[in-house]
Amino acid sequence: MPLAQADKLQGETVNESRALVSATEKVSVSSEIAARVEKINFLLGDSFKKGEVLISFDCELYLAQKEVIEANYESAKTQLENDKLLLEMRSIGKLQYQLSATALKKAKAELNISKLNVDRCKILAPYDGKVMDVYTSIFTSIEQRQPLMDIVGDGLLEAEIVVPSNWLKWLKKGHEVKITIDETGETLDAKVISLGATVDAVSQTIELKAQFNEKYETLIPGMSGIVKF
Repeated sequence: MPLAQADKLQGETVNESRALVSATEKVSVSSEIAARVEKINFLLGDSFKKGEVLISFDCELYLAQKEVIEANYESAKTQLENDKLLLEMRSIGKLQYQLSATALKKAKAELNISKLNVDRCKILAPYDGKVMDVYTSIFTSIEQRQPLMDIVGDGLLEAEIVVPSNWLKWLKKGHEVKITIDETGETLDAKVISLGATVDAVSQTIELKAQFNEKYETLIPGMSGIVKF
C-alpha cells in the first residue's frame, strides 16, 4: 500500500492515504475428516445463515463404524453389570471387575470419537455470511484439513490503511474519515478503530484499521480506495 500524502486543497491541508477493504470475520473452511464431498449447499457469492450446512460428506463408513462401536459399548456395559453381581456374590475377584470397568471406559471413549466423526460429516456456518470462494466439487475425495471454501461474515467491513507515523501526533482512535471507493466511486463514512502496535522503522509508517459506519450493499472485501482524514 503506498505511503500517505498531504496535498494543499483550497488553502486547507488534506491528509490522504490508500485503503484496502477487508472483512471483520473471515475464515478458510476445511474438513476435519477424510471423506467424499456429497453436497455443496452454497456457491460463490451465495449468502448463508449461522448454523446452515455449508458442505456435507458421504458418511456411510463413519456411520457403520459408529454402529459397531455402539454394539461394543453395550456389550461392555452388560459385562460390567454382570461382573458387579458376580463380585457381590464373590464369584470373581476385584481385579476382574476393574478390568471390566476399564473396558467400558475405553468403549465409551471410542463411542464419543465415532459420534464426533459423524458430526464432522457436515460443516456448519459459524455465522451469517457469504461465500468468497470454493475449492472443491461434488464427489471429490478430500483429505483431512484440506481447504474447501473461503467465507466472510456479514458484519461491518473494515479498511486497512498505512499512514506516516508522525500522524500519531493528531490521529487517534475514533477519528472519523471518508473513503472514496475506486470500484464504485462512492464516498463512505468510517471511523478509526485501532492503531498498529509498532512503527515500520524503514518507511516510518504505521498500520491502522477503520470500520465503515454502515453495511453498504455495494461494498465487498478486496475493494480499495482513497481515505481522507
